[in-house]
Amino acid sequence: MAERIPTMCLNCSTVCGMIAKVENGRILKLEGNPHDPNSRGKLCAKGQAAINMVEDPDRLLYPLRRVGQRGSGQWERISWDAAIAEISARLRRLRAEGRQTELMLQYGRDRTNGFLDRFADAFGTPNKLGHRGLCSLNKRMAIRASIGDTDWDTADFAESRYILNFGSNFYEAHQGHVGMLQRFAEAKRHGARMVTFDVRLSNTAAQSDEWIPIFPGTDGLVALAIGHVILRDDLQNTAFIHDWTNAPLEEWRAHYLRYTPEWAERESGVPANTIERIAHEFAAAAPCAATVSNRGTHAHRNGFYNEWAVVCLNALVGSIGERGGWGYIPGDVNKSAPQPSPLPPKPKSKTELSHPSEFPLVNELYPRAVSSTIYPYLAFGRANIDTMISYYVNAPMSWPEGPTFVRDVLLDEEIVPFHVAIDAFPSETVEVADIVLPDATFLEKWDLDARNSYDFRPYVGLRQPVVNPPGECKDIRDILIAIGKAVDEEMARFFPYENAEEFIREWAKAVPGGLDELKKTGVWVDENQPRHFRPYLQETGHRIGDPGIEVLKNGLVQLRENGTASAKVVGKLWRGKIVRGFATPDKRFQFKMPRLQQENLENDSEQNKEAYMYPSYVPIRAHSSLGENEYILTTFKWNVHTQSRTANQIWLTEIVGDNPCWIHPLTAVKFRIRHGETFCLKTLKTGSINSPTATASLHVTAHVTECIHPRALAISASFGHWKYGRTARGRGFNPNILIEANMDPIGGGQAWNDTVVRIESLQLEETLV
Repeated sequence: MAERIPTMCLNCSTVCGMIAKVENGRILKLEGNPHDPNSRGKLCAKGQAAINMVEDPDRLLYPLRRVGQRGSGQWERISWDAAIAEISARLRRLRAEGRQTELMLQYGRDRTNGFLDRFADAFGTPNKLGHRGLCSLNKRMAIRASIGDTDWDTADFAESRYILNFGSNFYEAHQGHVGMLQRFAEAKRHGARMVTFDVRLSNTAAQSDEWIPIFPGTDGLVALAIGHVILRDDLQNTAFIHDWTNAPLEEWRAHYLRYTPEWAERESGVPANTIERIAHEFAAAAPCAATVSNRGTHAHRNGFYNEWAVVCLNALVGSIGERGGWGYIPGDVNKSAPQPSPLPPKPKSKTELSHPSEFPLVNELYPRAVSSTIYPYLAFGRANIDTMISYYVNAPMSWPEGPTFVRDVLLDEEIVPFHVAIDAFPSETVEVADIVLPDATFLEKWDLDARNSYDFRPYVGLRQPVVNPPGECKDIRDILIAIGKAVDEEMARFFPYENAEEFIREWAKAVPGGLDELKKTGVWVDENQPRHFRPYLQETGHRIGDPGIEVLKNGLVQLRENGTASAKVVGKLWRGKIVRGFATPDKRFQFKMPRLQQENLENDSEQNKEAYMYPSYVPIRAHSSLGENEYILTTFKWNVHTQSRTANQIWLTEIVGDNPCWIHPLTAVKFRIRHGETFCLKTLKTGSINSPTATASLHVTAHVTECIHPRALAISASFGHWKYGRTARGRGFNPNILIEANMDPIGGGQAWNDTVVRIESLQLEETLV
């Protein structure tokens, strides 16, 4: 009889609870875990196809050492002992010579929830670097800067009556999408309305009441114009603005005055009368009104301001934290289950890799998050490393100019002298490594994990092995424990565990019943916590008149303990009570940030400088003067693929196995391009971050459709592998060849959707010849 083992999916970032049906050491089926408060027993195609990961015929099974030139594909099998000895000897030398900052630990998706930090901190390097800047950094920065409490929104879709969607495709690829779309379907049954602004008719746009194709990068201007109408027509929530934002209503009105619907129409293509109507509908539905946004909004050079403008709409109508409104709840599992001690101290050193000097706000709010700078900085001498350890990351596929520039950097032994790749599959990163360590898949490893809960109560989930890893594959925690113990005694002291299971058992003691209880159900929900609505109004437990309590003129409440000179801000006075407020310095929602008028790198006019301290529209210069044959290249994600990570999973490639370029019929006719025909995209790279100016080109296949803005093209970033196993190899193409490192100067996120390309018809060229 099959055994049912609860665990958590990791085939995308939503991390749904799942149940594995296992018999005789083989997974028969994967299905949703009904105890998961987000997914509630549902599982998408990606989750069910994760069986393909375990059974991939091209899996890495043993440690390997390079014997030919780097990238030649020549390897020899070595033992784990030999691999650990060689790696630890190199790291030991770096520590002995005081060169800890010359270790770079780069990861793609880290759901160890603190173990990679433990390793990097114990070694003494600040260079634990991920892909956040390639993913959602601009959005996260805007949310964190505005409210402080978290970096991700959690709208109460189930109770919402009006949703403004700016560039999110949560029916397919938004973090938390399985739980979101269930609750949105509930809201629709109760009459909720959704308007989607997107350059492409995604599945989410198709499920909306309105799809409005918008010119790329103008989402923030439309949001500001909606705010203009709300304030002009006195539709705002004046009490919330007065009590909980850091600017008076008059200041909001003065700033929004310039952002007229007519201006928004000229730039975005969204009709002014549509903006007027939507503003009235959104305000009328408040507080059961919310925004949602993602790559369509933030993956631009003006992404931070776009996102800030969208978030501010919720403040304008007072829907923040309300039932049916724009909610938020931290999704960090360590809030409910703190990391077991001993914890190493955080490194005091900073590098241009961990804290790039051009991004001061990111360094303050979200250090180690800017990603696009990593390879240019290494290539052009702005940063220096001796050893690189890559884990679950595939930079030649997923970074800007990955197949060309990034791969060349990784091949250069003067830039990257020693490279250890930890992976389960023969990826494009593994190809350019010196030592390869075979990783376990998520169905063979341990984690505690959680996401922001759409039930608005914190929870803890368990990821546990449902089958044994094949060959000599190991859990990442087992690998790092072995290396940490082998480096030196000082580092070993932070790894007093025999293996990953022992560590998880110690960690899970924070949960009632511990690991044994979690192994039964897979999820623990903290039912003792109230649902996370209006969290800024939570009482702190302090009272006016308590010893050490002092109320300042601005309403902040300080606590001086035991007569000490220093005081700690513990909340804000509101209607005679001391409440927690927002986790910002003044405990209020941030409508203005004065420091940004000094730091905004797009600012070229002293007279406009003051405007940049508020959510503003910063036009994308490359888009303002498009030539007749120039178009804007955008990227997107399919519902059955997670970036390019799932191209080796055969069940998913049987559903979507190619990535043609979406092109509007008017554009196709102009260039005599027919559906299914090949054409060429070319771009002149600007030479940002010290890289030389050059032309790049890519041949693509046409998908002619009206479901795309006429001045935009769209390609999914799902294919284009030349490694990664037989299922992935040779499918489609990688659009990152055309896209160079280009970051929002405030938020630090990669501008994936700003690249200007020229279209050249191969058929037309042949005709002319």
